[in-house]
Order: sequence, then C-alpha cells, then structure tokens
Amino acid sequence: MTTDAQTDTAGPEVQSGPRLVPGRECGTCMMCCKVQAIDELGKPPGVWCRHVTRGVGCGIYETRPAECRRYYCHWMVDAKLPDAWKPDRAKFTLTVGAGGNVTAFVDPGLPGAWRQAPYYETFKRWAAEGLRARPVRVVMVRIGTRGMVVLPDREVDIGTVGPNESIRLDGRPDGTIDVHKFKRDAERA
Repeated sequence: MTTDAQTDTAGPEVQSGPRLVPGRECGTCMMCCKVQAIDELGKPPGVWCRHVTRGVGCGIYETRPAECRRYYCHWMVDAKLPDAWKPDRAKFTLTVGAGGNVTAFVDPGLPGAWRQAPYYETFKRWAAEGLRARPVRVVMVRIGTRGMVVLPDREVDIGTVGPNESIRLDGRPDGTIDVHKFKRDAERA
C-alpha cells in the first residue's frame, strides 16, 4: 500500500461550490485567518492575517483574495460535525481534500488542542478508516509549517513541510506503516 497526499502547504484546500450547512456561519470565528497560509497575501501559516480585526472580521472582505472567498472549513459543510468542531471552539480548522485526506490546521498558541476529546479519538478513528480506504486517505495535523501524520497506533512528526513536499505511507509485510516525506518534483524525475 502506497499513497501520496498533498499536504495543503500552499493554503486552504479549495472546495468548488460547497453546500453550507443551514444555520452555520463564521460569525466572529476567524481561525482560518490565523492558522492557514494565504499565498496571495504572502501570509504564512500560524500568524494572524494583517487584514483581520480580531473579534470583528476581515478588513478587506469585499476585495479579499480568491482563495479566501472560496474557502469554507469542514465544519461549515459537514452537518455531522457537532458545534464542538467549530474552529473558534476547537482551536483548529479542519479541511478535507479532494482525495479524502484530512488536515487539521491547529492554532500554534494552543498546539495540543487537537489531542483533546473528542478530537483525538476521532482523528485516530479516521486514520484507521483511511488506511482501509482505496486510495488510502491521510490524516495530518499542521501547526504552522510543522506536520504530523496521525496513524491508528501513533503520530509521526515529519517536521517542517515545504510547499513542494508530499507524504507517502508505505505498508510493511508485518502490518506496520512507514511515513515518508518527499519532494514532489524529485519524485517525478
């Protein structure tokens, strides 16, 4: 079993035409404005966007970048996620990419938030389900530029993840999983 997973290093995963859960809105939650990179603004992950007025909203809302206009966290589009998963409560945004890969972008001010109940147990369950899926789905936690892959039996800290890097999971005959980080350009050569 081998899979490559885009690691969402270039910013929020964009979902085309998401169907928002009725009654859910961002409100004063602006966690995505802190934890995720915004390429068009040169904003790195893990720091507040310079255009945010905390507790109020985006100072350039009408002219905000396209990647901001298209982005909705997974809590906004998945009715099965209860209110505890709203980013301002959970202290992370949750993104599900096109292949089903899950990434939690965690507030560096509370780097252990993802390990709290009910999140940690759910990430472990999703990791187990992801290993059985075809193609395999990866569960990743991002704290700034640092990445960790969540597996059913452990987490693997893969260190800094660059914009041209991906993650590969390799199954061994004994049933264990190895996690490898590699440069996408080098893999194609």
